[in-house]
Amino acid sequence: MPVGTNWEHVPGLQACQLALSARTVWARCPNGDLARRYGVTDKNPAGDYWKKIPGNVTCFTVTSSDELWAVGPPGYLLQRLTRTFSPSHSAQSSHAAGPHPEDLEDEWEVI
Repeated sequence: MPVGTNWEHVPGLQACQLALSARTVWARCPNGDLARRYGVTDKNPAGDYWKKIPGNVTCFTVTSSDELWAVGPPGYLLQRLTRTFSPSHSAQSSHAAGPHPEDLEDEWEVI
């Protein structure tokens, strides 16, 4: 059983709220911005970098299956819409490959 022995500083942004899914770390910044931590693995638990996502929220939560929910100003309930991309089965040259999923912007839906 793993036992924590020390705290490790994770640089890159200031956070006032954290939420964890089965595979992702999310943080809310003091100004309401949201960011996702990339590169988190069993061998790299601190991950590699933060990437902010569009939107501004007052609080948020995430499900174990990585569905992001938030309350945005002025009190609207928001759900993050995401897209899943699969590698193409057709042969493509590397310069003709489509955009990387992390480069595409997702949207929020007002509930």
